Amino acid sequence: MAEGKRRLMEAALRQAREKGSTRGLVLRELAREAGLNHNTFYRHFAGLESMFQAIIADFSHELRDGLRAARESVPPGQTPSRVVMGWMLDFAHQRPEVFVVAIRELYGPPGPVREAIQVVSELMMDDMVRELTQLGHLPPLARAPWRRLLRVYATSTFNLCLEYLETPSRRAELIDEAEELFEVLMAGAQARETRRRAARPRRTKRTPSVTR
Repeated sequence: MAEGKRRLMEAALRQAREKGSTRGLVLRELAREAGLNHNTFYRHFAGLESMFQAIIADFSHELRDGLRAARESVPPGQTPSRVVMGWMLDFAHQRPEVFVVAIRELYGPPGPVREAIQVVSELMMDDMVRELTQLGHLPPLARAPWRRLLRVYATSTFNLCLEYLETPSRRAELIDEAEELFEVLMAGAQARETRRRAARPRRTKRTPSVTR
């Protein structure tokens, strides 16, 4: 990545975190913080919106690749929650600005940045269901219920990461909390599937008629 482009993106994230939103950023102030002439901005981006879309794309690539590697590193017989949550906390610690800004925008007012983050969120759900199923961490269940359950889990783990940024001393406690939630969701999913199968009407065997 070009040095000027990187400096602009980092300055935008710092300002967005301080202001609490990507809205209201001023291009001249952004360029000044990055130590560049404001005209330099347009060598890299068409506007502020395109810059944040580039930031989100970069964030998505790094996050999804890291989560995939974390899941694949889980030892056989262990639940993935501890390993994956540990990686998430480290990632949030290394990239606090982009992490905080992305979470705020996801739950903020509608707009292009929020829409881009929602797309990333859906891709992450697809990754999670596919990879956990392939690695044998999910019992057989239809795809739609798993997406709903794992969306709850993903939302909770992102909130735990925000807590970690505020109180890093709670790392072990937050990992335990993530593991407990994952196990509860898995147990609930299996119990629901058992009830669903038990409620299915049983087929009665028909006695073949004898023709005389």
